[in-house]
Amino acid sequence: MKKIIILMILLLACEDAKRVWDNPYDPRSDRSLWTPDTLQATQLSSDKIELSWLRKGRDFDGFTIDKKVGEGNWLDSVAILWDSTFNWVDKLDLKEVVNNPVEYSYRIYAYADSNISNKVSVKIKPATPGPPDRVDIVSVSYTTEPLMTIKWDQSIEGDFEKYNLYHGVTESGTKSVIRSIDDINTTTFDTNSFNPLQENWYWVEVEDTTGQKTLGTGKGHPVDSVPSPVTLDSITYKSGQFFFNWSKSSISDFKQYVIEQITLLDSTVVDSSVHNTQETTSEGMSVENDKEQIFRVRVMDKWNQSAWSNVRGASSYQRVVKVDYIRDLGDDITISNMGPSLPFTHVLSNVNAQFPIWIQKGEKVFSLIDDGVGLLVNKNGTSLRTISGEKPQDIAFNLDQSMAVFTGTDHNIYIVHLNKDESPVKLTNETNNQWHGDPEFIDGSNLILYWQKIHQANNNVGVKDIFTMDLDGKNVKQITQAQNLEKFILPRMSPDGTKILYALEGDGLYIMDYPGETVGVAVTKEDGQKIMPVNSQYFRNMRWSFDSQKAILWSFENSSYFLYLFTLNANPSLTLLQSGGRYADWINDTNADTIIFRSESSDAIFIKDVSELSSKEPTLLYNAPWAQLQPRQ
Repeated sequence: MKKIIILMILLLACEDAKRVWDNPYDPRSDRSLWTPDTLQATQLSSDKIELSWLRKGRDFDGFTIDKKVGEGNWLDSVAILWDSTFNWVDKLDLKEVVNNPVEYSYRIYAYADSNISNKVSVKIKPATPGPPDRVDIVSVSYTTEPLMTIKWDQSIEGDFEKYNLYHGVTESGTKSVIRSIDDINTTTFDTNSFNPLQENWYWVEVEDTTGQKTLGTGKGHPVDSVPSPVTLDSITYKSGQFFFNWSKSSISDFKQYVIEQITLLDSTVVDSSVHNTQETTSEGMSVENDKEQIFRVRVMDKWNQSAWSNVRGASSYQRVVKVDYIRDLGDDITISNMGPSLPFTHVLSNVNAQFPIWIQKGEKVFSLIDDGVGLLVNKNGTSLRTISGEKPQDIAFNLDQSMAVFTGTDHNIYIVHLNKDESPVKLTNETNNQWHGDPEFIDGSNLILYWQKIHQANNNVGVKDIFTMDLDGKNVKQITQAQNLEKFILPRMSPDGTKILYALEGDGLYIMDYPGETVGVAVTKEDGQKIMPVNSQYFRNMRWSFDSQKAILWSFENSSYFLYLFTLNANPSLTLLQSGGRYADWINDTNADTIIFRSESSDAIFIKDVSELSSKEPTLLYNAPWAQLQPRQ
């Protein structure tokens, strides 16, 4: 009996060894029995790849597909399909296929609950679609409107994206895109911006949705002949106008005369005036005061072909004052006409001038000098007068610039009447090294704003506070309350009398309301950092715009000068306007947007609109270390 039982057990054990484990949900199952079979990848179209396979084995949940592009990482489970699905289409990004032509790898496996079959994979390198067929320019023509029409063949590209229309002035020269058109049916382009005096070539480039482009054959038009020029006989100036006289054009297809103001060096047109009557041979053009300008007369036919007369200069005498050296000894003063050629008119020799500027609406020039208060001279270089007295360390003027206030080398404040042959009047008496500085007129030129050093004991140690006083030095009033040896310097009142900018020595720039506040708040850049304005000798740093909304100032940081713009109620209120700039001022009292300043690296004078970025190059005004433009007359 025992033998029979043992034999039966052995028989059953042998049958279990031969059992087929094909249940996908059984962790012991043979995975190969339900692994997808015969996996194939076929490119159906330029943007579609189809995977197909055969199903094997008993029922399971479905299939999972992973994907890999080139040598990148596998993207798991890009598709999860029912077990009754035997194919799947992958939609390709054609731009990616074109830009990255690599193999695409796919792998598939069946899953049953948490069990998965073996993974089978396949690779395929998608065929890259070719570039679009070219499109050629059919014609380039123009009419007298003027209107130029460019026509080209229509593209037959299936994945058309757009036409790119190129323009060039020669067949082999530089091409630039002037228009992109995304309508495949649009095969013409009209423009009235062209010049028939030069060749105009056009090309059409077809671009498909993958970014591939094909440029077709271009076409242009021949240059037309030009009319005969007229003669510009004369230009005269009277009562704010230039008056022109020229010879009559004899061409039969006349369109217009154009009086053109140009630059002398490259004939760039600065301004123009059009006259459509052929019989007109004289005309006037308004001009601002103090201008030197170059003109020519252009005659145009109905095809917009042009010829230009001889060139003549005209002047309405705006002037510039300059020195060739900035130094303690000073230099000669030169007053010249401002214009393209800047001819010299007056040179004042051996005057030892420093920082000459225009005052009294451009009627006079004031300059500091090496030994004395300064000098005055009329705008034409006559009636030179020297003012004796303490040498100014800084100077400011009242509203009509008939008076000046300054700090002398003795650290006292003086006032001087510029229209009178009088010596300066001392307004303060410095004692115990309690110096004064940075005076300026405020309150309609009825008060003087300044700082004074106040010692807390007889030890030359103390604070610097801001004060006001009357024009006779009396009625002194303290504005600020410096603490802990603080030194407030460079006080600058806004023209509307509501704000004071000032600097805290060793710290930075501050602003306070006036009247009412005794201590201001810090003015910072975008990064929250302060800047310390330079305490500039002779030429005052920090100048408000005439609308009280902005101020211009400069600092010295890391061995370089930096020109900053302060904007009231802006965030940030302090922005960099120009690296390497100092000695800045607003260019005139009718423009709160343009400044004049010295560039240290260029050793020249530039102008710049304060709305421009610091990276924008300024405009050269005068190639001299120091020059100032006369206010418009």
